[in-house]
Amino acid sequence: MEEPLQISLELMRETDIEEAVEVISDSMDENEGNWARQTMELCFACSKYGIDSGREYYVWRHDRQICGLVGLHRNVWGPEENVWLSWFAVRPDYQRMGASSSLMDTIQEQAIKAGYKKLFIETYEHPTFEKAHTFYRAKGFRQVGRVENYLSDGSAMLVFGMQIAE
Repeated sequence: MEEPLQISLELMRETDIEEAVEVISDSMDENEGNWARQTMELCFACSKYGIDSGREYYVWRHDRQICGLVGLHRNVWGPEENVWLSWFAVRPDYQRMGASSSLMDTIQEQAIKAGYKKLFIETYEHPTFEKAHTFYRAKGFRQVGRVENYLSDGSAMLVFGMQIAE
């Protein structure tokens, strides 16, 4: 059996936005890349003014290239034990090598160390996200919510969740 891929996360820098958007666009689609750019730019803009946006983004680099990224965000008005996965993506050429699984395991460990007990994921009932749904279920997440007609094409928002700590 192969050794699991070792993932080391580093805090994303503002200068990483364009490369991170490229990873998201390549692994999902350009529309998701555009949404990612907006949320990442907002996060870094808030930080410049000392405003806590509740978001942290991390990148995994291999040979100085961003190969994967993941974020955590908490709703500042929500329960302190809950955290949401934010922009989980792996370059297509690193998929099916265990990178996604290692990235998820690493961010879950980080969330637990930060004191979170529940991890939620917002995704969509759309063909673009079918691989993601399969992956989330394989990692132990289950669908815990649904918002009908969320996207402009009529697709529903799906919420997956998991207890990560007691």
